[in-house]
Amino acid sequence: MGSVQSVDRALDLLSEVGREPGGLVDLAGRVGLATSTAARLLATLEHGGAIRRGDDGLYEIGPLIQGMTARSESGQRLETLVHPHLVELSTELGEAMCLAIASGYDTVTVDQVDAPKPIQAENWTGTRVPLHAGGAGLVVMATWADDEIENYLSGELVACNDNTVVDPDRLRSRIRQSRMRRVMWTHGEYVEGLSSASAAIADASGRAVGALYTYGPTYRYPAPGEADLVASVLLERADEISARLGGRPAAIEAS
Repeated sequence: MGSVQSVDRALDLLSEVGREPGGLVDLAGRVGLATSTAARLLATLEHGGAIRRGDDGLYEIGPLIQGMTARSESGQRLETLVHPHLVELSTELGEAMCLAIASGYDTVTVDQVDAPKPIQAENWTGTRVPLHAGGAGLVVMATWADDEIENYLSGELVACNDNTVVDPDRLRSRIRQSRMRRVMWTHGEYVEGLSSASAAIADASGRAVGALYTYGPTYRYPAPGEADLVASVLLERADEISARLGGRPAAIEAS
């Protein structure tokens, strides 16, 4: 019964944070818990991404819950809006085009349109990928506050293959790069032999709700000298979609 009671208490705290952000002592008092117990449960919720602690020390809803909310409230609208763009871009770029939704500490591919090629890569619709293991996740994290990024990087960083970057310092550098360029090329970091370019789709706050990405076999994609062209086409379209959602691109960090 102890574990069930802990779950109930954690849910009470999560509900209170959702109702109104608060500090440790405040939240403990609001749910009738000892401060030490509340601190332990809040730390667990924070580590899992359900809540986050701001610079002011107040706990608020974190990326896990925000991702679930974005998926349920705007996911279908986003898929409907983006699909025609996927069709157009798959023809223009000549490779598969996908939409990934930010969901907690993963991205989930929810739509894919293939280009007419004799050799096709796998359809990734429904696949969850850890944020650090691909360009879609990196451009999503680039729109987060620094403390959220640090909380993610302090957790377990799973290697999907030998090419997956799991070193926190290297990931910080790549996230900074994503903030400056706003497009990220990755090569074989989730699946060997595949290369992809990703750009974030942002809401009104500048926070990513998902990412537009294109991918193909590394031996042919990108073609020599075309990486920058693909990136510019992708970024322009992602910004157009963001604007349709009432969003705006995230600010570009100075180098």
